[in-house]
Amino acid sequence: MNITRRKLLKLSTIGVIAAGWPATLRANAKEAIAFSGPAFGSAWRLVIAGGTDGALAQSIIENIVSRIDFLMSPFRYDSELSRFNSLASAPALGGVELAKETVSVVRTALELSRHSDGAFDPTVAPMGRRFGFGVNNISPTRPAGHYGELRLSGNKLKTARPGLSLDLCAIAKGYALDAICKDLQGLDFLLELGGEIAARGRHPSGREWLMGIDNPQAGNIRRIIKWDGRALATSGNGAEGYNFAGYQYGHVINPKTATPVANNVVQVSVLAPNAMLADGLATAALVMGPDRATEMLKQFDASALFLVRDFDGATIHEVEVLNFSKGPGT
Repeated sequence: MNITRRKLLKLSTIGVIAAGWPATLRANAKEAIAFSGPAFGSAWRLVIAGGTDGALAQSIIENIVSRIDFLMSPFRYDSELSRFNSLASAPALGGVELAKETVSVVRTALELSRHSDGAFDPTVAPMGRRFGFGVNNISPTRPAGHYGELRLSGNKLKTARPGLSLDLCAIAKGYALDAICKDLQGLDFLLELGGEIAARGRHPSGREWLMGIDNPQAGNIRRIIKWDGRALATSGNGAEGYNFAGYQYGHVINPKTATPVANNVVQVSVLAPNAMLADGLATAALVMGPDRATEMLKQFDASALFLVRDFDGATIHEVEVLNFSKGPGT
């Protein structure tokens, strides 16, 4: 989901700062202020209480974004992830040593791959490159769709398949959001990072935070839901796709067909216990569709709202899976 700064401000005001914050971050003012900055080819946007030391909060966010980018960005030749991809051009029998954070993200990515029967696959990048999506650092001729041939042994990642590459873009952003929320613990805030949303605390009126889901047809807010302690992530094909010869090509790839997703799901929003899970589950659910995704979502205590295109091609209806919140006033 792409929430503009205007939308975020419209939906968000800040509650009272918790006492656990250091003195430089405490504030009693109730007006909301917003900060934003670049992150992972997109942006982060934070709303906090006026009077809070926003510069310190901004520094925390920027440091985490920079660290995760250095570890997990496939766009950087000097990242830890790119080092694995470079060494994996020949069988990396001894494995590539990874930082603890990268190991955690890879482990979750492989777990999601297994529970989604490969609908989520962190080795799928070369397939996307064949349709003009993804990272120039990863050649479209490399093998893809073989998540089962990645092995974690302690802090080492191994593969015996030459050329197998790893791309964590569909999950690392969510991990970064979780890391930021942990470091901002004690502050009331609403934070969006590249479309994923998390919150802490409460609105100054005492009510829950509200989060918006875009309407991909009209460009407005389709649904407003109450933050219930879970993170929200949305995946869709429209914003980054293109039309060629009358066919719409989206950037999300179905690993089973090695082609862009071609079902009738326009967009799916997932609520999950943390942003990393929500991020990865949204991608997998878009590939699978509501019926096939239900059991997977249940395994991770998640729920989803699918926007599905009817047979006429113009009408979109909603499909809720596992009691996705309808939000206030509905």
